[in-house]
Amino acid sequence: MPTVVNLVSERKARAAIDTQQLRIELLERCQDAFDQLEDISGFALVVWDKSGDMRTAYNAASGPIGPALVPTLAADALNRHVAIVLATEISDVDAS
Repeated sequence: MPTVVNLVSERKARAAIDTQQLRIELLERCQDAFDQLEDISGFALVVWDKSGDMRTAYNAASGPIGPALVPTLAADALNRHVAIVLATEISDVDAS
């Protein structure tokens, strides 16, 4: 007789693994950003969970970007990044 799989516990276990992998990726990408810039003078971070609850953090205490510009700067940077990723994915699909 085949083993019965409890889908609720499997989903919870997978969600925990996904969360841990995202935490690791977040730290790796932050480290990559640190490594690519020599004189960091500010940052902005947005994270959200599976239900859409968000948390933000930023520091614009020094450098050319003031607190009032952080939302616009973050939106522009993310729009450019997402556009590049989407364009790359589309060109990869077209090439295959």
